[in-house]
Amino acid sequence: MPGTYFKVRSGWQKAGIYVVLLFWLVFTLFPIYYNVVTSFKEHETVYAPRPKFFPFIDFRPSLLGWIHLLGRTAPGEPEYQVMKILGARGVYLRNSAVVAFLSSLITVILGVMAGYALTRFVYRRWRNESIAFFILSQRMFPPVALAMPFFVLFNTLGLLDNVASLVIVYSVMNLPLVTWIVKEFFSDLPKELEEAAMVDGCSRWRALFSVVIPLAVPGIAVSFLFSFIFAWNEFLVALTLTFENAKTLPLQMAGLTTLRGPQYWDIAASSLVIIIPPLLVTIFANRYIIRGLSLGAVKE
Repeated sequence: MPGTYFKVRSGWQKAGIYVVLLFWLVFTLFPIYYNVVTSFKEHETVYAPRPKFFPFIDFRPSLLGWIHLLGRTAPGEPEYQVMKILGARGVYLRNSAVVAFLSSLITVILGVMAGYALTRFVYRRWRNESIAFFILSQRMFPPVALAMPFFVLFNTLGLLDNVASLVIVYSVMNLPLVTWIVKEFFSDLPKELEEAAMVDGCSRWRALFSVVIPLAVPGIAVSFLFSFIFAWNEFLVALTLTFENAKTLPLQMAGLTTLRGPQYWDIAASSLVIIIPPLLVTIFANRYIIRGLSLGAVKE
């Protein structure tokens, strides 16, 4: 009898857990669903007194937002009303991808070197903890405090409205965080592994690339993911250092709020395109995170 009561109570508990998870799933996915639905609306549907949630039931879907996304006009629509959301030949999308990828790659390379040095070498003049804290403290500056100095610097160097300036700034801004993430993973790896490799004849560099880095893949993947997302979504620095040639997608999306009001159908369509690269990077990084976590599994 006690066992039967426990099973009944356990069944109710499971049902309660499923209800909570279902509610949380709806709560988290509804903004994405509504964004998808909005991308198929027009002006009259978006500004209707009653919200429209279901295509073909509440409203007739339209491809207006996706037509504008390609830089084209709908039949009977004036040319001046359409903004090239992705830029000519997708230049804004390309700028965002190049800046995010290159800055993340540079940041991870430098962060791996710095994190490894802080965990494997002891510095005499300054303690390793002080150096690590100093590096992390550079991430504490608010971007608004650095925007104007960066503007003056790159204006002097003639690099305003240049993709290279964004790559440099994003690398500098994300390097402290990446260094700390990778440093913590290196700290958890036994030094005896690379010491054994060096006893077998490996140099310090070969031990690093052959032993340490493969085991630290989860930390490197996570740090690359964070760096990529921060660079992809950054707005203030890009607004300060670019005008047209190096403009990124977040800047272009901000320009979709015109004198005629926010173009919600265009914003929804472009935002769906914007989330695809970070989503793909997350899936790719998650694959390596799982692989790295399973490297130390013990088989019976």
